[in-house]
Amino acid sequence: MEEKDIDQQIEELNKITREDGKETYVYAQFKLGNIFFFNIKQDYDKAETFFLNITKEDSPEFYASAQLKLGYIYSIIKHDYDKAETFFLNITKEDDPEAYAKAQFYLGDIYFNIKHNYDEAETFFLNITKEDSPEFYASAQLKLGYIYSIIKHNYDKAETFFFNITKEDDPEAYAKAQFYLGDIYFNIKHNYDEAETFFLKVTKEDDPGAYAKAQINLGYIYIIIKNDYDEAETIFLKICKEDDPEAYAKAQFNLGYIYFDIKHDYDEAETFFLKITKEDDPEVYAKAQVNLGYYYKIENKYNDAIARYLNASEQDSPKAYIQAKFELGKIYISKIFKNFTKAQSCFFEAAKTATYSNCHPYYYICAQLILKLKQNDSSFISNKNKFAKINKIIFARIIKICDLANDIKNTLLVFNQLDNNKHIEKKPERRVAHYTKPAVLFSLLKGENPSKFRLNIVDFMNDPSENQVLTSWLNISNHPDNEIKSFLASFSFNHNCLNQFRLYGNEDNIVGSGVSIAFNKNFFGLDTQRSINNEIISSHSIKSIKSFENKQVKFETEQIEIKSANTLYPLPLYRCLYFDPETGYLALAKRNKQSFYLENKNEKTAKAIDSEWDEYINSLNESDKISKIRTKLEAIQKLIAELSNNSELKKISNLDELLSLAVLPISCLIKHAAFEDEDECRMIYITHIADDNIVEPQDYQSANSLYVEYTHVEEYIDNIYLGPQCKMQHKIWLQNHFKKKRREREIKLIKSEMPLR
Repeated sequence: MEEKDIDQQIEELNKITREDGKETYVYAQFKLGNIFFFNIKQDYDKAETFFLNITKEDSPEFYASAQLKLGYIYSIIKHDYDKAETFFLNITKEDDPEAYAKAQFYLGDIYFNIKHNYDEAETFFLNITKEDSPEFYASAQLKLGYIYSIIKHNYDKAETFFFNITKEDDPEAYAKAQFYLGDIYFNIKHNYDEAETFFLKVTKEDDPGAYAKAQINLGYIYIIIKNDYDEAETIFLKICKEDDPEAYAKAQFNLGYIYFDIKHDYDEAETFFLKITKEDDPEVYAKAQVNLGYYYKIENKYNDAIARYLNASEQDSPKAYIQAKFELGKIYISKIFKNFTKAQSCFFEAAKTATYSNCHPYYYICAQLILKLKQNDSSFISNKNKFAKINKIIFARIIKICDLANDIKNTLLVFNQLDNNKHIEKKPERRVAHYTKPAVLFSLLKGENPSKFRLNIVDFMNDPSENQVLTSWLNISNHPDNEIKSFLASFSFNHNCLNQFRLYGNEDNIVGSGVSIAFNKNFFGLDTQRSINNEIISSHSIKSIKSFENKQVKFETEQIEIKSANTLYPLPLYRCLYFDPETGYLALAKRNKQSFYLENKNEKTAKAIDSEWDEYINSLNESDKISKIRTKLEAIQKLIAELSNNSELKKISNLDELLSLAVLPISCLIKHAAFEDEDECRMIYITHIADDNIVEPQDYQSANSLYVEYTHVEEYIDNIYLGPQCKMQHKIWLQNHFKKKRREREIKLIKSEMPLR
């Protein structure tokens, strides 16, 4: 419509007054509002004036539509969310069910995205029914699923909301819901076959972007879980740049990984890495450039390698940038180039931004050592001959220590991605127990606002040797003023253990009066990188990033970024390693044989139980693991001794602190052999002392108790064992609590019959 026609129409509509009839006037005001609201004139102040002229008495339906437009103007255009909320709240279902559904959705969006009041957002989203608007109902159910999966970590309830969405309601919302269901079954429930089923339901026709991301995750399942690299390749090749440029970049990166690391076809790997552009995904591009640099370096194409490393900018990916700078420095100090000025420049540049992380802590440690050597005017920096050997003498040793520590940590992981969910109910280590006081259990289960499970700071543990067995043996000290702190929660493989009941959870000085809470494996995560809060550490005195690994494939998921106070991601569980430094004795934490008899005494014969125990011990493969761990620990000890005894490194005042960071991920997992009968496993969280997740003491009496909150526990509990002297009233209130909830999955209450003397 031409401008002249619009102006003429506005002039004619403005002539209409209430005297011309209520319906005619309301229609004219609404049409005038729409003219200035939409792109024809786009004058929102004028649109607002016309919409405000419409009252509910004039026309409930037009009034509802006008209030909806006014709410949109104040939320999307003027960002006055309180006023927008007022307009949306004026709309009732009686006025117009569809407008009401939209208003409730927009209100939910304001509380979700702007005010971060997720309970209030949930209330609004729940007001929307399929009868009001199938499309907005589907969108609301999707948001409710987000709230319960990402914010509240109630994955069963999240699943219910996602299941409510059908393709008929909204194909795009359905595709996203299937994607998130797949994410829950992959990351939380570890049921990879079910996850695959959901990802396969996402079609390109419903939502090309969700389809591309689902294909990425399907490819990951086939790489990591099923080790079917040909099928993974087929899946990644389905992803087009038009569907989702970022997913396309990740697909090319993963294809490069398959050809480089699995098929050893380096030329083909190069082809895939070269397809990734900065426009598709700057971070993946930077990582690909580093991988190409690594490839050209091993091909002795040093100038090509240098060019690729220089393409990795700090802005695109700080972690790839740091790695590129270190690799460039190594090339420049090599016998081929001997360009010490450029090498020093690269190392110092990396040292300015290198930060501590769990994935590759050696970049930070090496960077700090370089800076300290420079400050000390060390001959390692000033002497070209010594500087040429810095990679061999320092970097290579630090990298080796970190890699060995990481290998040990991964060996101690209890649950991993290769666990087959179909047979999890038969696995001997399918659940672990936390011994505590009945008062703590009550707090974790109480009413509408239960407490979250806690991880406590290591510094205040009862055992004075906590976190020091390994470092003492390595002859390096943990400085008490170190701002990197470890928090942990302890569990035992033995759920009904007399010694544990004697030691932990006693109330009123009554031995054996505590409880044992048996958690299933869904209480724990699989992502080992979550054990260290890289982001928090990076913003304080010792920084951290997730460094990029040449051969890394990362499970990419489409998740909204929400900063939720005092909420941790699911953390992995590690078994403790028992070590006697005096004798060299090593043992793994595991279930004891009596626990098999206690579990199966009424169902199986002694012979059958013995057979299961033998099978468990064989599957644990303890002797082989211990042999490998011993070799790695001895190698770490030798490497640290070589670094500690270096005359130039000795001059660094905080050398011990930096070296202790190299073994930090396993320090909390190595306990003295005297505690072996506890068969302990641990959830650990390493962070900076300024982490907002750390709960501050509210009174002087609790000043010696710092902790972080993990999550609510009830949905993860399988059994509760009541100690031999646990009071009868505790059992009664637990029975009352669970019966009233009418849970689909029963939590068993078991009274321990262990004899106390």
